[in-house]
Amino acid sequence: MADQVKCLYCGKKIPADSAHCPECGAVSHFQERGYRAGVRRKFIFWFVLLVIFCAIMIVWFPR
Repeated sequence: MADQVKCLYCGKKIPADSAHCPECGAVSHFQERGYRAGVRRKFIFWFVLLVIFCAIMIVWFPR
């Protein structure tokens, strides 16, 4: 059986690799594989897009 941890919200024992607590539905903060796959890549994409947009606005607007 997988390691179990206590849910931070309801206190019930849940599997350590569970994404959500099956009892209360809260997000588990004990995941070994990360919060969600692809979140970091998505964040970097939007951050780079924002930086490019800001650079264009700085150049485009008159001083």
